[in-house]
Amino acid sequence: MPNAQGKPTFGDLLDEIANDIARADLDAQIATAIDRAIRHYQPERFTFNERILTFQTIPGADVYGGGDATEIPALLAIDSVMRIENEQTYPLTRIAETAIERLDDARSASQPCAYSYFDRAIRLWPMPSEAWTIRLAAHVEVPAPTDRDETSPWVDEASDLIAARAKRHLGFNVLRDVAMGKVQEALADEAFRSLRGRANRIASSGQVRAYHL
Repeated sequence: MPNAQGKPTFGDLLDEIANDIARADLDAQIATAIDRAIRHYQPERFTFNERILTFQTIPGADVYGGGDATEIPALLAIDSVMRIENEQTYPLTRIAETAIERLDDARSASQPCAYSYFDRAIRLWPMPSEAWTIRLAAHVEVPAPTDRDETSPWVDEASDLIAARAKRHLGFNVLRDVAMGKVQEALADEAFRSLRGRANRIASSGQVRAYHL
């Protein structure tokens, strides 16, 4: 059933698929099918995985994310990185990690004007000498849920897509029901077009949703 926030959960999707295929003995296979469906669509851009992220720089620290307290999620694509100062925005140029390593003054502290993304972390150059706000527009990796009571955009906003793709996998690989697999493949394609269409309409209207670290 939905969690305390009224959101569908991973368990809800597991039960829905089990009911749809009339099999109560395939929990492990259904969970695997859902995970594979999410991994299949992870590189695609939808409304829920295009985000605005912000974090504060720390004087003398040039690496943010990669497991530190900044908690920047894994990024699949970076659209822009800005330094915000006195309500003004200053774009940062993306350069290769090796380019920062080659710079003689890479450890000098100043206003960041460039960045690299390596090993799931943002590295700023020059190293920040003060606390600034950094704002990223990015396509982020939204993890697959693993607990029955856990919610996620994958089992909420994208539930039709993930359910159809998971049932496609079950039809072709577990139940050996080719007809079912083909029907679910067509339903997955339809759900994908719907989600992408919604994302494209929002992009064309200039609306974005902000998520802050």
